[in-house]
Amino acid sequence: MSEANKQLVRQFLTAFYSGDVEAALATCDDDIEFIVNAPVEFFPYFGPRHGKVDVAETWRALHARYVSMRYDMPFLIADDNRAAAIIKIFFRKSLTERIVQTSVADFYTFRGGRIASIQQFFDTFDAIEQSLERDITSMLKQRT
Repeated sequence: MSEANKQLVRQFLTAFYSGDVEAALATCDDDIEFIVNAPVEFFPYFGPRHGKVDVAETWRALHARYVSMRYDMPFLIADDNRAAAIIKIFFRKSLTERIVQTSVADFYTFRGGRIASIQQFFDTFDAIEQSLERDITSMLKQRT
């Protein structure tokens, strides 16, 4: 079962990062939960999402913001109903063509041979700096 779950995660990631939201959703349970632990003030398309309609809206918003996405997955482990992956992501911004790159940790659970939940963690401070194209650390140091 763990190999099947690894293959399902790979299939999901390939579809998602290629921009094929429908194929990505096909790997998911109808009641999919997608939770990205990030401040919604900076990433309004994140936060808790539930169900394919809600999740699809989030994924389409993300793909609209970035003209291209790619990933590298140096780590993936799975058992009968869970998987964890470390993923290096590279997003090209639509407005400036700049690349935003960071690593994320994804945690998956499975139900009935489909992905039932995805919980994602990443360095939001770094992602905010890259998205805003500003060195926030220097700005904060100047204020103290």
